[in-house]
Parts: sequence; structure tokens; C-alpha cells
Amino acid sequence: MRAARIHQFGGPEVIRIDEVEPPRPGRGQVVIDVTASVLGHLDADVLRGVSRLDVPLPHTLGFEAVGRISALGEGVTGWQLGDRVLPAIHNTCGRCGFCRSGRDSLCGDRQFMGKAFADKMLCSADHLTRLDSLVGGDLPDEQVIAVPTSFGTAWHMLFTRGRLAVGETVLVSSVGSGIGSAAVQLAKLAGARVIGTASTDEKLDRAADLGMDVGINYTRQDVVAEVMAATGGRGADLTYEHVGGEAFQHGLEALGVDGRLVTCGAHAGEVVDFDIIPFFRKQLAVIGSYGYTKVEVTRCMELAARGDIRPVVHQVLPLDEVGKAMTMMERREQFGRIVLVP
Repeated sequence: MRAARIHQFGGPEVIRIDEVEPPRPGRGQVVIDVTASVLGHLDADVLRGVSRLDVPLPHTLGFEAVGRISALGEGVTGWQLGDRVLPAIHNTCGRCGFCRSGRDSLCGDRQFMGKAFADKMLCSADHLTRLDSLVGGDLPDEQVIAVPTSFGTAWHMLFTRGRLAVGETVLVSSVGSGIGSAAVQLAKLAGARVIGTASTDEKLDRAADLGMDVGINYTRQDVVAEVMAATGGRGADLTYEHVGGEAFQHGLEALGVDGRLVTCGAHAGEVVDFDIIPFFRKQLAVIGSYGYTKVEVTRCMELAARGDIRPVVHQVLPLDEVGKAMTMMERREQFGRIVLVP
């Protein structure tokens, strides 16, 4: 079978399409024939060797895929060959307090399965979502795979961690990204007012089509000043921040009294400075957010199947063009997600 692998860390040019032996399922495992996978910034970090994950070489890239079961391991029950499934991005223990309380994204024993950019993928049978009963034929796999991390992360950030309420104003960083475009839709669905930032007017126009109320081009506009102008000087109630660096600082400064900033990423800078004095005088809160739960993804899948939210797919490319897809993502040329198909 084919697999998109790296034998050294570097840029998209080091990705190779190798012929490898197909995986064989062990006890409690299944193999799926991948029908669609999707790129994320974690893939770029792994590619360049800055992910802070243990990545032995050679390594097959990719974390997110959807497909149909093609092989069953010993002891697997409840699944059949041909079942259409969505593997979880993490395997979790199912026994710890976090797992038992529905906060499985915080499991201390969580492990990435990975190796999604291939014709076949090995998965844990305990960490699959059955798609046909959840979304039926309403969503093709190329759209299904654009839901979990984008909308699951957005749901976790906005509602579980950020406690976004009806009528509040949320500032969404980088609305052209997968989780940015997802946040615009979920926040509007919840009755919030959405202010968004992007690097181009084209991305802002597309975000407006998704429901964004006010757009700010951060390459030529002062983000903080524009947020204050749009809120009558009051500031945002919540900042949805997944970029880091200067965007984190602007998001914090754009908050009003008693505002919250929720963050899940730092690709533009992992270490930031901020002034502590206005931080406590305005009684601000900075909230970390990691991943999403199976329940949150299920809710988002149901919304997508009903048409209440729309998975945003920038382009669908063949697996052989994964290098092109990675270059596109690293240059921030896309709006939404880039999907790969066999």
C-alpha cells in the first residue's frame, strides 16, 4: 500500500510516497481503508520536527482520517467489515477520572494513533464513531473529515471552556483556518456577535458568508482599535485564540472588563509577554483548551448532518499531492481544510 512518509525532518520536499506493508490488526484493533484524510498544523509540526512528540523515523504522516473497516482483529465485537467509521485522533484509557467524567481529551494516558496519510490505517476498535447511523448519506467523507478537529475544537473552546453566552461578542482569530471558520459558525448558531481577523479581504468576505459580523484585516488594520470601535469602546467578551504570538497579545488587549481569552495553539509564537496590571484591573481570564471530547464531536456531526453548520473544505487533493497540500497550508493559502483522498 502507499503511505506518505518522512525519513528526515524538513519541509514538504522531504515527504515521500512509499510502498509499505499494510498494517495487520492486533487484539482489539481494526484496519480501515482510508477514504479521506485532512491536514492540520500538527502535521506540519511533525514534518519539521517541532511537534514535541516522539516521532521515530521513518514516519507516516497524518492524524485524521475516515474510512471503512477492511480487517478485524481478535476480540473485536460490534463491528463488521465495510462499516463506515471515524477513528478518534487520540486513544484514551477509558478508566481514569477524566475519561469516566466525559473529559476524555484530558486523559493522562492518551496516545495518538496517527499514520492517516496512507491507503490503510490501524485503529483501536474502542475509539471509533459509527458514521452511517450518525450522518447517514447526508455528508460525503470529504466533508465528514473536515468536522471533528475543526468543529470539535471550536465547540470545546467556545462553550465548554469559554462559556460563550447568547448576546456576547467574540473575537475569532484567523477566521480562514479550519477551527476559525468553524468557530464563526458555532458562535453565530449560539446567538453571539462575531468579530473576526484574517490576513486578506478575500478570507474576510468568505467568513462573512458564514455569518461573521465584523471583519478585521490584521495586515493593515489595528486589531484592538477596530474591536473597540465595533463594540463602542466596551471590548469583546471572549477572545477565541489559536495562533499565539502577537495575536494572543492583541486578543487579550481587545477584551472588555471581566473578559475571557481561551487559547489552544501557538504556531505564531509559544512565548508571549503581556502587561499584568490591566490584566487584573480588568479582571481578565486566560483559559487553556485542549482537544475535544467524543460527545462534542458527536454533537457537531449531528449539526452538520442537519445542515446547521457547514464543513469548509478548501480543496480536495490526491494523496500523491500531499507535498503540494502541505505547502499550501504552511503558506496560509487555504480557507478551511485541505483534504486528501486515495
